[in-house]
Amino acid sequence: MADELWAMVVLVDEDAPPADAAPDDADASPYPAAGAGWGWVGLVASERGLRLLTLPSATRAAALRALRYDYPDAPLVELAPEATDVEAAGPAALLQAAAQQVRRYLAGSLQEFDVPLDLRGHTSFALSVWAVAAKIPYAQTRSYAWVARQLGGDSRGVYQAVGAALGSNPIPLIIPCHRVVGSDGSLHGYAGGLAMKARLLALETGQQRLLI
Repeated sequence: MADELWAMVVLVDEDAPPADAAPDDADASPYPAAGAGWGWVGLVASERGLRLLTLPSATRAAALRALRYDYPDAPLVELAPEATDVEAAGPAALLQAAAQQVRRYLAGSLQEFDVPLDLRGHTSFALSVWAVAAKIPYAQTRSYAWVARQLGGDSRGVYQAVGAALGSNPIPLIIPCHRVVGSDGSLHGYAGGLAMKARLLALETGQQRLLI
C-alpha cells in the first residue's frame, strides 16, 4: 500500500501579496525579486517525513505549480503556518511544523531544522551528497571539491556528479545546498538561480554585498 501524501502551500512572510493579488505569468521567473518578501513555498510530506520543499516563489500559483510538477495528485491541506489551535495528525502535523520552521528560517530566527525527512526513492550517491551538505553549518560555505572529498572522490567528474546531486535536492533550505560554492568562493549553479543562492547566503551571513 502506497504511503499517504499530503501537500501544503503557505505564505512565509508578511510582505508577499495575497494569493490572488499578483498576476500569474507561467513564463516569468517564479522567484521573488531581490528586496521583495520571500513569498510562498510548497511542501509535501508522508507519514515518515518531508518529501518536498519548493524554493520561495513570488506567488501562490507559482509555488503550487512547482509542487505539482513532482506531486500532481497529493491533496492540499489548508492550514495557516502560524496556527496553533489546529489538531493535525500524520503528514498534516509534519507539514504544519515544517512550514513554521521555514517561516522562522527566512525571518532569520532559526538556524537549524529538526523536521524528519523522507528521502526514499533517491540514489545512494545523492543521499550521500545531501548528508554531507546537511552538515555544513549555518552561515558557512564549502566547495564542491570539499563535498567530493568527504565522499572519497577528488576528480572533476566527481565534482560534477556532486553538482548534479545538489541540483536535484528535493528539500532545499533544510538540506542547504546553497552553502556549496566554487573553490574560489564564487557562486555556481543553483536550482533557484544565482540571485536566490546569494540572497540565502546574505540572509545567513548578514553580508548584503553577496546579493546579485
